[in-house]
Amino acid sequence: MNASTGIKEEPLAGVDFRLLQRCLTALSDPTRQQIVAVLSRERLNVSQLTERFSLSQPAISHHLRILSNAGLLVQERQGRERLYRLDTKYCRGLADQFRNFISQCCANARCC
Repeated sequence: MNASTGIKEEPLAGVDFRLLQRCLTALSDPTRQQIVAVLSRERLNVSQLTERFSLSQPAISHHLRILSNAGLLVQERQGRERLYRLDTKYCRGLADQFRNFISQCCANARCC
């Protein structure tokens, strides 16, 4: 039971709310949204992202760390460089989680 609302809550089967929260939190920043959009099309290193976004290297690294911790990015080594790209397999799984949530949440709902 939710202490603040007094409503008994039952979890939705197969929905990983922590995963969804982590990803939505990471994507809540407009700069990170733009980084994800760019990295969905090409692999870039921190320097290339710094030039593209006119942000400092520490600022880009901060955004990359948040996106990586949320599971959205893959880091690949190419020689001494680290290239970043969107983890499309993970993102497909995330989309499946959203579909699962919506299908269960909205089943028999009058609000949708």
